[in-house]
Amino acid sequence: MNPLSAIDYARIQALLETDYVQEHYLRYEAGGDSYDWLELEDGEGDSVELYVEFLPDRFRIAVANESGPGPDNGFDDHRHFIFKLVDAEAQRHELLFQPMEVDGEGADCLDTFPLAEQAPAIQGSAVRYLGMLEAYIRAADQRLAELKADLPPDIILNVLGTFERFDALRETFESMTASMGLETFRLDEAFSELEHDDRMPRSYRICADRTEPSMTEEDEAAIETHTATAYFVMPRIHHERTRIVAAMAAARALGRLIEQGLVTAAKVETAGLAHGLARWKELIDALEASVEARDQRRMLLTLYRLFVRKPIGHENLLYTCGMQHLGLPDFVIRFAEDEEVDLEAQEAAVARFEQAFLAAFGVEPAAEPSSPYLARPDFGYELGDIRHNPFGYTCIGQSAQG
Repeated sequence: MNPLSAIDYARIQALLETDYVQEHYLRYEAGGDSYDWLELEDGEGDSVELYVEFLPDRFRIAVANESGPGPDNGFDDHRHFIFKLVDAEAQRHELLFQPMEVDGEGADCLDTFPLAEQAPAIQGSAVRYLGMLEAYIRAADQRLAELKADLPPDIILNVLGTFERFDALRETFESMTASMGLETFRLDEAFSELEHDDRMPRSYRICADRTEPSMTEEDEAAIETHTATAYFVMPRIHHERTRIVAAMAAARALGRLIEQGLVTAAKVETAGLAHGLARWKELIDALEASVEARDQRRMLLTLYRLFVRKPIGHENLLYTCGMQHLGLPDFVIRFAEDEEVDLEAQEAAVARFEQAFLAAFGVEPAAEPSSPYLARPDFGYELGDIRHNPFGYTCIGQSAQG
């Protein structure tokens, strides 16, 4: 029996259409990041390192050549198995084999041949490697589905205080959010506790806004001596516009808690951002004033300062965290490999982030170009992290994709 008969159009298509392939590989095709090196095992416990690359209509599996013209002369080399969709209506596909990447001189040797014309051992290898990859993708797809079924809330607001009951806290916060049409923005009783949490002093120090520091000795003392902690959560937000409303509701409800003396500290868990209590009140008052004056620029800028942490450094990058609260991707600035990202560069980045934010809403012209961050990020927060941004990242500046 021909081993290749088990590989048809539907089987190739099914693998390409899995959520994991779509989200982990094809999403980053334009950024040249739709590939991986995988150490996989077959059903008999044998392992092999495979290179896999996905395109919308095909994928390839490559494995090292241990011998041949290239390896015999010291060159790394691989053989490739290509599984390609050709005609959807006719359900026609192609199976191709590329014996090598380089010849004995190290020159490219990229010719492909029908897999059906190869020796049975080569055909059997193609079937074996495909089975290993399918098992890996199925398991990854299942993990992704389980992760999506249990994603954290889109907004998590933490507050501290000396309250002995949750009643007044809950009533004040939930009545405000409900009045804005957000009945699901509620106190999370499972994680809220009427006792001191030893983790909070360190957490608040880490999350303190570095752009405009506002933590006072009084704030620090209140955090150290709190006797209760509460979390307000907004679960899945399905529309981008609702995110602005939810952010405004969170701010206004928090303002009410502060006015009534119910809380002594607060931070946005989903941005990793904390302000001092006086700063919270200042920003929330500014938000209320901007709404009353119908000042869109001031309103947006205040929400940005309330809910977005910046700048965060990673190697030669600076980026923001929390833009998902406002329905936007987070921003990234890429610096040259040999460029020092010093304090001056960080301060300039804060201004650039702010300008790009206002331009994204059309209230000010863009001061520099921007483009989607196309590669798979090796920074920031992955799906399942409370700070994950489902909208991804946007690069700003000339070196966005450089």
